[in-house]
Amino acid sequence: MLPNTNSNIVEVLQKRAIGHPDRECIIFLGDGENQSDSMTYYENDEAARKVAASIQKRGISKGDRVLVILPNSLEFVKIFYGCLYSGVLAVPLHEPAGTKQIDLYMETFIPTLKISKPSLLIANIEIVDFLRKNLTPKKKEIFNGIEIASDKDILGDNDIEYIPAEIDNKDTAYLQFTSGSTGAPKGIMIGHDNIMANLEEAQKFMQLKEEKGTVVWLPLFHDFGLAAGLMGAHYSGGFVVLMTPAHFIRKPLRWLAAISKFKCAHSYVPPFALDLCMKKISEEELKNLDLSCMVSVTDGSEPVHYLPTKNFIERFSKCGLKSDVIRPGFGLAEMVIMFSGCKTGLEGVCVNRNVLEKEGRLELADESLLDADKKMLVNLGTQMDGHEIVIKGNQNQSLPEGFEGELTVSGPSVAQGYYNNFEATEEIFHQKINGKNQYFLTTGDSALIWKGELYFTGRIKDIIIIRGRNYYPHDIEQALSLVGELRPGCIIAYASKKENELEHLTTAVEVRADLIKDLVLFKDYVLPTVDKKIINIIGESFKIFPSERIYLEPGTIAKTSSGKIRHEYNRQRFVQQNFEGLVERIFNSQVREFLVDGEKNSSFESEIKTIFEKIVLLTPELDQPILDMGADSVVIVEFVDNIEKKYKQDFEVEENTTLRDIVRQINQV
Repeated sequence: MLPNTNSNIVEVLQKRAIGHPDRECIIFLGDGENQSDSMTYYENDEAARKVAASIQKRGISKGDRVLVILPNSLEFVKIFYGCLYSGVLAVPLHEPAGTKQIDLYMETFIPTLKISKPSLLIANIEIVDFLRKNLTPKKKEIFNGIEIASDKDILGDNDIEYIPAEIDNKDTAYLQFTSGSTGAPKGIMIGHDNIMANLEEAQKFMQLKEEKGTVVWLPLFHDFGLAAGLMGAHYSGGFVVLMTPAHFIRKPLRWLAAISKFKCAHSYVPPFALDLCMKKISEEELKNLDLSCMVSVTDGSEPVHYLPTKNFIERFSKCGLKSDVIRPGFGLAEMVIMFSGCKTGLEGVCVNRNVLEKEGRLELADESLLDADKKMLVNLGTQMDGHEIVIKGNQNQSLPEGFEGELTVSGPSVAQGYYNNFEATEEIFHQKINGKNQYFLTTGDSALIWKGELYFTGRIKDIIIIRGRNYYPHDIEQALSLVGELRPGCIIAYASKKENELEHLTTAVEVRADLIKDLVLFKDYVLPTVDKKIINIIGESFKIFPSERIYLEPGTIAKTSSGKIRHEYNRQRFVQQNFEGLVERIFNSQVREFLVDGEKNSSFESEIKTIFEKIVLLTPELDQPILDMGADSVVIVEFVDNIEKKYKQDFEVEENTTLRDIVRQINQV
């Protein structure tokens, strides 16, 4: 293990290239299962220098921004590290789902572009060609002064001299944007000192060691995949087995199979991944897995639920999974990635739900109580060395153990602030706690400390987190404002969940008064059309769908005196099965039931289209790749699962598979 004497991650990578040049640092699984490429620490250092030289050749200076829009790949790793080597600020962003989605992608991408003001954009050839040839004159103006290059352009530059950048540990290393899908994204300035402080603590928590493997399928544009998965492994001298998120989503077995095959010790996942493994991996497939090599898996990015996690541990213990491997943790991009974690595995405390929710304090409860009266809080561990967690009360005071308040944190991992956003930086990064001299970062979440351990209790802010991704209510509400049958400004989007279930999206909307004069006519003829519009707009815009849609009379949604919607008040009210102003409530099961009695089409083609539309909730196109239609990948998995059960055969679904390809597979049997 290298001594912690380095001031930045570039020094770490360079020393590893000298100290153990032939050690693999990346193994890429091109199909999610088989190794298609790899890179040693020496090759990684050489590639990063070449990329840095290519960037410098273009006249891009230290501190300038470079957008990196690439999938999980060796190319991403080389270019991201090359940006660090050159001192420019990489801005990793997610890719559009094919060129057909670029126009939609541009609407959420342009605000990020305007904030970051990049000198260079690096993407794959397909996207680069589109940007060079297909932009409207108005959109071309936005790209004035921005050089556009493909990853092959950058990596193909040879015989260029690399001039090492002078990197101070207080310099900003890269910008991590809070969300590429929001109307007002914020670029978090991650400093080199922040990275080094956080990775040192993560190394202790995860028990990362030299030459140990980490499997990463999380997207590298996201802090969980980038900082924890990629840089965390390399900081500790390990190697990364890399695949794409699509590889995992289509076949969750690939994640655990890679751990078993390459004898990896570590990984990082959001809770939905464990849920998907429980659903999609058969008992027969368990027999081929050996998970005894695993040391730690950080479970985070969204609230961790006790019972589903416990069920996962118990089931996969058959494969050698030890009880302390799955480790719930808590973090956010504003702190590089993590700031607490339970080193001993899954632990929970049963509390009185009524006391917690009404009085904001912890009271232990017996697990034999009814679910309505108890709540399992998951232990998220202690604060990291050199950091301090404070639960803040309404008067900016530090609350004692057992009392719920706002979760705040300070320490060297806390990022530098938001790029070119002084107001938001002051609000989020510069909170003062009575009796404390240092600034605290406010998370917007509620939590409590019990016996020195952190327990998350709820979300103060209205961010909706589904499958590890943040969705902002005002974006969804704005998108639904296009539905003419709804009252403008009277639309709410929020997250709902039952105990031990993952969060799902709910929309509550007021319907125009003239449409509900005759409720029978409205429910029979108007409502189905409106409901489908809402599902399609959200599905196409955000790659998720609302599992619950609530239709309301005009004036039902409560607002403040200034006309702002009272999100939390309305959310609590709409949980009730019946309340004044409710017109209709439609649940997930009513729109995704894929076949009903008597609904049998005459051809496989018609059947497949019908099943696809009813599950995926998008209009099917026979010749368009399924993964390019803009649907949530998890829903695509459900579609494939249903047709496999219906036709009693396995289907091969790859990057370019279309519905017509699936019909051909049926006909071949």
